[in-house]
Amino acid sequence: MKTFNYALCATALLASSTVAKALTTDTLQDLVNTSGSLSIGDKTFSGFGYVASGLSGFDASNIQVTASQVGGVYFLTWGGSIALVSGGFATADLLLNYNVTANPGSITMIDQSYTGSAQPNGGAFLAVDETVLVGTSVVANSHLQVGDLSDPFAETGDNLNVNPSQHFLLVTKDIGMGLINGGFVTISQVQQSFHQNAVPDGGTTAAMLGLALVGIEGMRRKLRH
Repeated sequence: MKTFNYALCATALLASSTVAKALTTDTLQDLVNTSGSLSIGDKTFSGFGYVASGLSGFDASNIQVTASQVGGVYFLTWGGSIALVSGGFATADLLLNYNVTANPGSITMIDQSYTGSAQPNGGAFLAVDETVLVGTSVVANSHLQVGDLSDPFAETGDNLNVNPSQHFLLVTKDIGMGLINGGFVTISQVQQSFHQNAVPDGGTTAAMLGLALVGIEGMRRKLRH
């Protein structure tokens, strides 16, 4: 007699419902050229743009933008070379902007971090400033600099909480670099995270379980025949 593992089948069918949570990624240049977007969970990132000046060898085609999710926290990450290298006085700037839509979630807090370095100590400048808007109103902001790699270890003036929570935000990151007597400033990754109110299940899990059970019942009938 043939046997069938119904529990294993139900687990596999339910697991398939999480495939949509796999991270999505594209280059910054392609997102700008195609007016593209990245989606994961209930988040959609769109409206990407950038303005670069004075950077050393910057190429938006080599900047990978990735949307990901860990538990209830969502991340948007830029990975690639963002650098200023000079033998004397120099400044550079990279302005990044995008929109984030949460549906049906509601964003309650933002934070940011970067991976990079600057040399020589005291002779190199780096600042990563973030401004979050609803329309033209600033609802959150954050400032990072050399030696300060991440918020929410906030400095005076930072406002990381989005209150009241929002479904749609406009985000601008301004990365400024400077050298007094030569050296380098380099960033290999800039990351943004979003925290939000819990998204109601809305019956999705129950619906998927129902579909799984329907599939199992169909398989069981086939085995009987």
